[in-house]
Amino acid sequence: MDKRNARILRILAIVAIGLNLFILASQIKFGDLGGGTELAEAKTFANGLIGDLQELARTLDVAEKSSVKQSLAKLHYDVYLVSNQAELAEIMQNSASKTRDLIISEYAHLNAEKVLAVINGDQEVQYARSQIILTVGPLPTGGYDVQLPNILRESTLDQLKEIENLFSKEALQEFYEPYRHLSTFKVLIENGVAQLVSQNQEQDTIKYIEGEIEILRADYAKINKTAGFAEISGPGVKISVYDQVFSVSAGDLRRIVGELYSSGAAAIAINGQRLAVNSYIVDSEQGIIVDGVIIRSNPVVLQAIGDTTTLVAGVDLLFSVSLKEMLSFDIENRENIVLPAKAIQ
Repeated sequence: MDKRNARILRILAIVAIGLNLFILASQIKFGDLGGGTELAEAKTFANGLIGDLQELARTLDVAEKSSVKQSLAKLHYDVYLVSNQAELAEIMQNSASKTRDLIISEYAHLNAEKVLAVINGDQEVQYARSQIILTVGPLPTGGYDVQLPNILRESTLDQLKEIENLFSKEALQEFYEPYRHLSTFKVLIENGVAQLVSQNQEQDTIKYIEGEIEILRADYAKINKTAGFAEISGPGVKISVYDQVFSVSAGDLRRIVGELYSSGAAAIAINGQRLAVNSYIVDSEQGIIVDGVIIRSNPVVLQAIGDTTTLVAGVDLLFSVSLKEMLSFDIENRENIVLPAKAIQ
């Protein structure tokens, strides 16, 4: 093994051992291993591993890849922000491992481009007019091989075997299989030109669509809650409004509801009637009507989900200015209010 591969092996071994140690981070106190505060010791250890990952990226000539730079920068920042060892352990077990795999993946892609350049130099490829797909993979002893059948000349196959391959099977048994998988790719030859074909193109498309669907579902659920057509729960306030000089009117309720929404209410109900985007509050000869239902008054009970401090401040201001001495009210903070979905009429 040459010095470069020996250096890469050392770095990978250090990273692998370090990441495994973080599995025990929730049980082991880093401070007990050498003094200093536990979290500070853990962060120092984590930053050392990140330094090894940076060294690995430089050694493999992928340190300037934007994806690698962004991943390492985010990893550094996440470690800086953590406030406890359990959170740090989770970051190192997940994000650091993904960054290591990203570095190796970028290296595999870099080698794939070298392989493609050699194949495109083959005259048999340049003269080919029919569509041909080749499967290329790394050899455990170095270089790349093309599975049969292929149209490549022996001289081209020899050049492929000379392209530097990261691992030898004997030296890096732990890493060879995942690397072999990442470095095995398809080459499409068409009209005299060879180009890479994504092995996971279909799976990537499916994953992308599934991700978009999940985002849409989350947005739909959020909109449904905001619009009033899905159950919602959370902290909030209960307000009881009483007659004083005047009786409670639909106009008064609309002003109170407006103030609650202005104060950040996520959902409101009047006497159990959930308000939605199409709700209406009007006076009638029979009394106040909310969405076609006559509600009892004196008191009228409103429930609102949102930040209790802000909601209370907004209601206090309304009753101390606009509704002063006209109506009276009581307001209670509630740790959890559940408002059902508005019935679709």
